[in-house]
Amino acid sequence: MRFFLLALTACIAACSTPGVEVWGGTNSRQSVGAYSFTVNHTRTRAEAYRTNFALRASRAEVFASAALAMELASGCKAVRGSLSGDVALIKADLIC
Repeated sequence: MRFFLLALTACIAACSTPGVEVWGGTNSRQSVGAYSFTVNHTRTRAEAYRTNFALRASRAEVFASAALAMELASGCKAVRGSLSGDVALIKADLIC
């Protein structure tokens, strides 16, 4: 039982951990349209984690909202051609 609780705690903690590409960067919360994101970014890279529930979220709509959230959080421009991921985690390059 202790192992299960320890494993569950580790999994939950890992869900909010920024990726290696944005370690040491800045963290902020942004809301764009119907979506809420936690954005982690450095001067050259950003990750946006969608934090709200969305039934059948449109990939194009989520990506556009995430790109805007990254721009609001970082003050930099998200490179549209570099957007990758899925409707829960979106990554992009930034131009500052």
